[in-house]
Amino acid sequence: MTEYAFDPGYSRHLVSLVFSLEDMYSDINKFKNLNQKKFYFKQYYPGMIKLLNQNTSFYLGCLLWAVYLKSLPEGDIVGNHCLGKEYDEDKSLVELLFLMQFMRTFSKDTKYFMNQDFKYSEEDMEMLEVYKEFAIMNEGFVKTEKNTDLLLPKEIKTPTADELNTIKTTIDEVVSGGDFSKLNGLRGLIL
Repeated sequence: MTEYAFDPGYSRHLVSLVFSLEDMYSDINKFKNLNQKKFYFKQYYPGMIKLLNQNTSFYLGCLLWAVYLKSLPEGDIVGNHCLGKEYDEDKSLVELLFLMQFMRTFSKDTKYFMNQDFKYSEEDMEMLEVYKEFAIMNEGFVKTEKNTDLLLPKEIKTPTADELNTIKTTIDEVVSGGDFSKLNGLRGLIL
């Protein structure tokens, strides 16, 4: 039978959002002096933005990969590290929920430390909500053995054959180079 990868190769380019941001904030909060905190926040800010954008694009990439896999003939999914585990919704969504909550508070921090406005895109937040629904529908992928087992939320559109080829080509580019931002141009193909 045909086999498809659970992860097209995204994971080698990711770092934990939770641990990375906790480390950055831990460094910032070591200082009692507000000016020092502001200085360190400004130093970490570009890295924070990069992490947020990368993780947001990663979730879009997961949806794109699922849509692509769902379009293929039935086959086994290999490399699913969730398969056979007990489903725990909170544990399976911990990084996603952290990102969504952080996005709601990050604008306050940028205002406080940098006197700048930061607004997380409503489009991105809506996409994360769709991903959340996708992950819940599939019970954290603990039972996903075949590509035909994947369930897609009603918000997901069905791309054309040409669009599916574009999705696959772009995913291959992202996996090759690690630039998740290339996926953002594909959002309209599925959402």
